[in-house]
Amino acid sequence: MATSEMSPTRRELLGALALGTATAPLIAGPPAAIRAIAFDAFVLFNPKPVLDRARELVADKGAQFVATASAKLFAYTWLYTSASRYDGFTPLARDAFQYAGAIYGVELTTADLESLVACYSALPLWPDVAAAIGQLRHAGIRLAMLSNLPREMLLSNLRAGGIAQHFEALLSTDEVGRFKPAPEAYALAMRALRLARGQIGFAASAGWDASGATWFGYRTAWVNRSNARPEPAHAAPEAVSRGIEGVLLLAGLSG
Repeated sequence: MATSEMSPTRRELLGALALGTATAPLIAGPPAAIRAIAFDAFVLFNPKPVLDRARELVADKGAQFVATASAKLFAYTWLYTSASRYDGFTPLARDAFQYAGAIYGVELTTADLESLVACYSALPLWPDVAAAIGQLRHAGIRLAMLSNLPREMLLSNLRAGGIAQHFEALLSTDEVGRFKPAPEAYALAMRALRLARGQIGFAASAGWDASGATWFGYRTAWVNRSNARPEPAHAAPEAVSRGIEGVLLLAGLSG
């Protein structure tokens, strides 16, 4: 039987591999097509109800109060994860609000703290979300949530926004006892969706989360709704946008 002649390009490549001299450009191809997007909660949900409730409790200090509590909450999540310990989002959020109250000289009751934490279960969609979710699903992109928030909070917000039916996986860091940006947290999407890293896009609302997902190996969009300044120490995401259009671009769709 006649043997087909090997093309020069293939012959040269195999020869280079045999000699150990092949370089990345010779074997690298285009990135894998995105087949699924995993969303951080605040890409989809507006946290304004937390601020509104804070203003009811601490008046004109509401914005500073929420900023302080948020910074302390994420410091807690990083502390616990670094120490290989875990406590859920809800108790840590409660502790963070109590800390902020002490900073601003406001004595918050248990009911006050619970009402602040409850706001995370009643977050409205950002105005650009519903149409974008429909566009992604129409294109066959699978959707998941991947958040430090508990699953019940994610489900409550998705249902209220009328988009719960589009999400096949609601992934909370409670499942692995490690907050983002721990690799075990990001790996939840691979396990649930049964896809390779390069086939999963991650939509982050914070620069540190975009960086963590990028380091993990996901193609990442940073939906920078707060117009935060990029930080040189962070890994650069594939797309950055003020709204959800960056996620559409990541998925190969028009923004």
